[in-house]
Amino acid sequence: MTVNWYAHYDPSFPTAIVGAILFGTVGFVTLFQFFQKRCWFWWPLVLGTMMEMAGYIARAPSSKYTDNKNMYIVQLVMIILAPGIMAAACYMAMGRLILHITPPSHLRFRTLWVPARFITPTFVLFDILSFGIQLIGASVIASASIADFDRAQRGSRIVEIGLAVQLICFGFFSFVAARFSFVAKRWESAWPGREWLKLLYAINVACAIILLRSIYRMIEFAGGRDGYVRTHEWPFWVFDSFFIWCVLVVFTIFHPADFLPNVGLRKTVVKRTDVEGTGGHEMLSSRISVAN
Repeated sequence: MTVNWYAHYDPSFPTAIVGAILFGTVGFVTLFQFFQKRCWFWWPLVLGTMMEMAGYIARAPSSKYTDNKNMYIVQLVMIILAPGIMAAACYMAMGRLILHITPPSHLRFRTLWVPARFITPTFVLFDILSFGIQLIGASVIASASIADFDRAQRGSRIVEIGLAVQLICFGFFSFVAARFSFVAKRWESAWPGREWLKLLYAINVACAIILLRSIYRMIEFAGGRDGYVRTHEWPFWVFDSFFIWCVLVVFTIFHPADFLPNVGLRKTVVKRTDVEGTGGHEMLSSRISVAN
């Protein structure tokens, strides 16, 4: 009897080819922009994109040879874990954006709900925790045989826990990021232009998409091996593949390097002082570097 690692459906080979082409294309564009714009802090998105690209390239032959366990595991692990790394890119971009446009008097917990300097490390720490848990779960699933249902189920439960951590953390971050769109209007007169709003909206859109994708994955794993989501292929292509591809397209169009002055590995924080002038508020600025 032929083994099918996809269990309840025969994956579409033509669709897998299209997925590999789309992610391969956006992957090369992302990598090109990374070096062209020298946006070194953006490496988590580049890494996540490369993982997605590897996952879909592996899914193409895996869809043709469904009995090949190694190909199946590569595409499973890469595609499940990559969005968590992309989330870290959102944290880093948001942290730098807040430090770039917020006056010192508003860089406080009461305004932002998270200390400005700790936005990136706080959320990245929980992201690493979520990533680690999902990696353990994916490893358990990978080590299970096709007939070892109990072991595969344990792995799925572990992945669920990791996704739950990601949902809570990323959900709160998404709320903070969306709230900042309104909070920042308090110091609109001190904004360094308005172009940065495009990046803020791009981050908010990406957060919403990744959040919806995480909810889909939670439903998939919670539904079990015989659930509708696990036994049909179309939800995967719509709620994971298409959603994440849209995130990558958004960030190729609205790249952080086009809106932020500080795109190196170390943050350049603008130290601002409000000065009352004849035309209103003026900003005196100096720059210092701090760890990412």
